[in-house]
Amino acid sequence: MTMTRRFLVLLVLAFLSVSVSYAQNSARKSEKKASIALDSTVARLGVFPKSDSKRTTVYTFKNVGNDKLVFYDGGGDCGCITVSYPDKPIKPGKKGKIIVTYNGHNISPGKFNRKIYFAVSGKPQQFILRLTGEMTKN
Repeated sequence: MTMTRRFLVLLVLAFLSVSVSYAQNSARKSEKKASIALDSTVARLGVFPKSDSKRTTVYTFKNVGNDKLVFYDGGGDCGCITVSYPDKPIKPGKKGKIIVTYNGHNISPGKFNRKIYFAVSGKPQQFILRLTGEMTKN
């Protein structure tokens, strides 16, 4: 092979390599993925008496991705927390709610900082919400 011919073959191979790489990157960028954007990850319940220890708060979010957002699992780090999250997929651009109830009836008074764990189909695949407050004796 002549030097010119080798140069042309290498040039064509380099062009094909760049084209394949560009096509793969474009395919990755266009993948459909859900993405959750929470308005807040911490709810502060304030100070309240044990005689009135049941408190409910709502976390709001939006699916900012381009695919449906599905909740797979969610729950608190304590039996004192109940969680309600969407049981149907959230479409792109739509908002949703997570309702969390704290019941300190069987808990000793004092400050608390609880975590609520979730697994979803989008980015991030797992996230944590926090619930803080202080329950007094009465």
